[in-house]
Parts: sequence; C-alpha cells; structure tokens
Amino acid sequence: MRCYNCHCFSLLSFCDACYQELSELSLGFRELEEGFKVYYFYKYSEIKHLLHSKHKFHGYFVLNSLAKLSFAKFKDMFKIDSQITAIALDDRVENSLYSHSAILARQLKSKAIKLKFGVLHSRSKCKYSGKSVEFRLKNKRDYVLLKPLNSPVILVDDIVTTGLSILEAKKTLAKHGIETLFALVLADAKQ
Repeated sequence: MRCYNCHCFSLLSFCDACYQELSELSLGFRELEEGFKVYYFYKYSEIKHLLHSKHKFHGYFVLNSLAKLSFAKFKDMFKIDSQITAIALDDRVENSLYSHSAILARQLKSKAIKLKFGVLHSRSKCKYSGKSVEFRLKNKRDYVLLKPLNSPVILVDDIVTTGLSILEAKKTLAKHGIETLFALVLADAKQ
C-alpha cells in the first residue's frame, strides 16, 4: 500500500512523516457575512490532491483518515455545556459510494455533540466545483430541511470556497427557527 499523500510505501493511509505533518493542526477561521464563522483545519492548496479523491472509491479512506486527524481532535477540544447537533451539508450518497460530508461529521460525535444525517439537502443538481461566484449566485443550492431539529447546529462540509453554500444553509435553518453556531470544514480555498 502507498501513502495517500506522498505515495511512499506505508501500511496505513499515511506514512509516519505525512501523518505527523497532517496532525499538526492550525485551526483557522474565516468570517463570512454578519460575522458568521467557518473554522477550517487546512489550507486547500496543502491538501487539494487529497480532497480530489472524494469522487473515487479510495476517497472514503482518505477523508476518514483526515477526519480522524482534524474533526475528532476538534471534538475533544470543544467544550460546551448544552447539547448541540452536527449536520453534514447535502449528505446524499452519490454513485453508490459515500457522502464525504457525512464521513467528516461522524468524527464529531460526543456527549455534547449528537449527529443527525439526512437533514439538509440541496434541490439543485448543479455541480459547483470550479464554478465562478456569478454561477453560484445564479444557481443557488435551494436547501430543504428534511428533519426537525431541536438544538443549535454546527454545519459540516469539506471545503469553503465562496461561503455561499454555507450561508444559504444557515439561512434555511434560520427560517425554521434553528440557530447555527458555526461551520466546520476541512479546508479553506480562499487561502
């Protein structure tokens, strides 16, 4: 087997050197409109090659390993006295593979953070990867709330690019009286 990052021989998803490098988290955040924060673990340019695997079978293992190095550690650092819910944005399973956002969210499960899947789905069938801001503004996700929520929410996704999808999800939840605390993503593409 080869390391998914450097392609050296490794019995695990990442060789020791890459594991160490990817384990060194520097939690950053981006502030979107109205002060809404999106926290991220990596710069997109640092893990772009790993994120592109999400459309392939082995991407499950790559994302799961990255989630254990980031989201699972965040869960252990995050302290809150009340119950909150983590939901993955548009966590439908595509092409009989897996939901990349659900893989990430799964690592947040704790006493304080419960998980709920199949909550917020996009009605749009557009692919937004590599598209301009203008395209994204003209072709909104059009999220629909599929399940009721009774606690504040953390939104989970893999990448924040323009932030439009996350803000649209936040607004959809607000229409239903649901508070969104912040969003948590693997990578920030603005860096």
